[in-house]
Amino acid sequence: MHQGARERALMQCAQRVWLIWAALLGACAVALAAIGAHMLADILVGKAALRFDTALRMHLVHAPALLALALSLRHARSRWWLVACILMSLGSLVFCGGLYLAAISGSTLLLPIVPAGGSALILSWLIAGVAFALGENSQ
Repeated sequence: MHQGARERALMQCAQRVWLIWAALLGACAVALAAIGAHMLADILVGKAALRFDTALRMHLVHAPALLALALSLRHARSRWWLVACILMSLGSLVFCGGLYLAAISGSTLLLPIVPAGGSALILSWLIAGVAFALGENSQ
């Protein structure tokens, strides 16, 4: 198989994985919204409620953003696109996950890593912009 064809096939496989992951991320966001509204509504107060709400908003924004990014492979430079997908996914997990855990458990142990997740999310958006600016070249 030609190198270019092999790389295209690998990127198509990666695209499918990112689409599935984004769908799962979105499903988890909706489930956590329901849990927050029904099971935790009377439990989360003050900073815990604010942390949960912030995590949920960012989760609900970045799940469809990752889905859109995954769908956009043919419009982007593939390696930059892949880095943007990875950073958006990791950023969502670290930022939202750290805030969810702090809100639900009351522990602030993981709060120091939350800004790293936020930075990864910001960087993912910037790298996605670079991927689209560079265009469809598969390098």
